[in-house]
Amino acid sequence: MTISLPLTPFPGGPSPHQSQTWLPTHHDLFLAMDASRDALFVTNQEGSILFLNPVAQQLIGKNQDAIGLNLHELFHCATSRREATDACPLETAIARGEVTTLPPFQWIRPDGVPLLLAATYWPRQKGTLVAGALVVIQDLTVEQDLQRDLQRVARLAEDAPTPIAEFDENGAMLYANTAAIELMNMMSHHQGSVLSVFPPQLEAIISQCLKTHQPSGPYEQPLGDAVLAWSFFPISELRLVRTYGVDITANIELRMAKEKAEEAAKAKGLFLATMSHELRTPMNGVLGCTKLLQDTVLTDQQQELLATMQRSTEALLALVNDILDFSKIEAGKMTLEVADVDLRSLVKDVIMLVSELARQKGLTVTTEIHENVPPLFRGDPVRLRQILFNLVGNAIKFTERGGVGITVSLDPASSPEAEHLTIRWTVKDTGIGMTKQQMDRLFQAYVQADASTARRFGGTGLGLMICRQLVTLMGGTISVESTPGAGSTFTYTTNLLPAIHRTVSTPSDSDSTPHTAISSLPRRVLVVDDNEINQVVACKFLQKLGCQVEVASNGADAIESLARTAYDAVFMDCEMPVMDGYEAARSIRKKENEQKSPRLPIIAMTGNASIEDARRCREAGMDDVITKPVSLTSLQAALDSLLHTASRRREMIA
Repeated sequence: MTISLPLTPFPGGPSPHQSQTWLPTHHDLFLAMDASRDALFVTNQEGSILFLNPVAQQLIGKNQDAIGLNLHELFHCATSRREATDACPLETAIARGEVTTLPPFQWIRPDGVPLLLAATYWPRQKGTLVAGALVVIQDLTVEQDLQRDLQRVARLAEDAPTPIAEFDENGAMLYANTAAIELMNMMSHHQGSVLSVFPPQLEAIISQCLKTHQPSGPYEQPLGDAVLAWSFFPISELRLVRTYGVDITANIELRMAKEKAEEAAKAKGLFLATMSHELRTPMNGVLGCTKLLQDTVLTDQQQELLATMQRSTEALLALVNDILDFSKIEAGKMTLEVADVDLRSLVKDVIMLVSELARQKGLTVTTEIHENVPPLFRGDPVRLRQILFNLVGNAIKFTERGGVGITVSLDPASSPEAEHLTIRWTVKDTGIGMTKQQMDRLFQAYVQADASTARRFGGTGLGLMICRQLVTLMGGTISVESTPGAGSTFTYTTNLLPAIHRTVSTPSDSDSTPHTAISSLPRRVLVVDDNEINQVVACKFLQKLGCQVEVASNGADAIESLARTAYDAVFMDCEMPVMDGYEAARSIRKKENEQKSPRLPIIAMTGNASIEDARRCREAGMDDVITKPVSLTSLQAALDSLLHTASRRREMIA
């Protein structure tokens, strides 16, 4: 097919009367049409398509055969203005020989894809007649989508509720979104400068960002009642820095609230520790003097009164311990230690502690430890004893007739090869029992079975809550079954580590001689305490153990006494005026190291009962810790252990 196209010289080119070698051939024109990025359609006078380039074929669909189709039909009359006031642009171009344009319009391609097109109609002339039209159609869809994307991105910054701004390398502001402008306008009324919303070191921050090519911030900037955090990001290729502001007022308030809560918790912990120390000091005097009086000749009535005093003080001590444990649980600082546990001895000790109360109420206390329960474990013996003592004590408290039974067994699921063994403990009583509603509330803090329980039986309602926390720390669970008037059964499990089997040599007679000799010798000990009552109690107890006792009122006096006299041991209070026990112990150890003298046993006597306090004592150089109120038994055990250790150390050196 031959297509006749107008061959109009290029502007500024040679005239037709000059050499014709510059005129393009039909082949050249087809190459130009093929290379065009626009869709080109060539039509005759009736609007039928005679030719289309590859871009046009791609536009209408590769499988669409457009040759011979009417352009109106192909585009579904989209190119024809049927309104009375408008003429068809194709008809106008052919009839009048005028270049006609059609503004962007929507066209639905045969496969259903919507496109945005724009068209220009060039008349084709053959001599003086118009033979048809060259229709140039531009696909604006991609450009439109790109424009929409650009507008959307621009709106993201503009519509952002947080302030955004851009600065050049000299610190000049080039852009600010609506939120930043509103913020600057507001602050300019209060502080007189729009830049007051940014950190005062703004220029230095911009310079640093562009120098390091790294983001910087956040920088907290107070703005009245609010606080903004500005973060700066370099756009290195443009030598710009963009900054984003975030309102962190709520975060600041939360942080301040957290700091206040931590300060309050710290103050609470300090208060409880101080109260523990202050309460244990007078209790030490009361219990100590009560014990000393019981060893004197008294009437039956006096003995009964002393027994009442002792029980009351022990109840107060139990209350102090519960409050301290509860505070540790609240602070998440309740921890367990690992030591050897003789389970049968532990149960026996608990029975001894509750036996007097059970005897007074006429109750029986029975125990059953299954044969498959190993004799030794590793765990926290103090906390294990506390759990069992609390549950057995409660059972006796709420039982008027009958008795309490303790059963200890190895959980059937436990394997001897497992990393830990699960022990099942059961405490069963024949007491008042509980309803289901009462059991549901039982393990909550400050909760007892009903409101009258505390008035009738006493207690704070903290014991069971503490037991549950300790059991959970040991990897176990605790539950209760009860029937009103028919008693209750508490069952709990604890995970304990298997015992470490050590090779123990049988001590010879010569090994036991030093211990016997030490126990029988008078021991010279120094009691360091600023409380006169505690001095009297400790001195009387130690004198009962056959010791020669001297006293000092503070750490400085103790160091002076040690410089004058050789002592076998020192019982050191921790909280004292002038020089406390910690500083005194460190001073004693420092002097021993300098003079290379033997280590003097130092036993702490403290009203602070936490594990952290015990660790602090040992870090200061003390060998053992006794918690007030002290007893004759605890003093003797600590003294014998430390003096025996010191004797063996001297033998090894010799």
